[in-house]
Amino acid sequence: MLESFLGILIAAVSVSSLMLSIQSMEKSIRNAGKHSLTEKEYAIINSAGLYSESNLNLIKGDIDSLPQSF
Repeated sequence: MLESFLGILIAAVSVSSLMLSIQSMEKSIRNAGKHSLTEKEYAIINSAGLYSESNLNLIKGDIDSLPQSF
């Protein structure tokens, strides 16, 4: 009786950890490639003479509209 309860407990913990790891992987894949502009990227935009609020909003909009599934 005790052994079966312990087996069920171990199975429940392993299934929970598996689901948590799958959820974590899906979140990291979903957010892959979607980060804000770095200081180097701002410097490149500034050196090209394109540093304006409308251009930055356009770039940020393009980053946000990237596909979220593969």
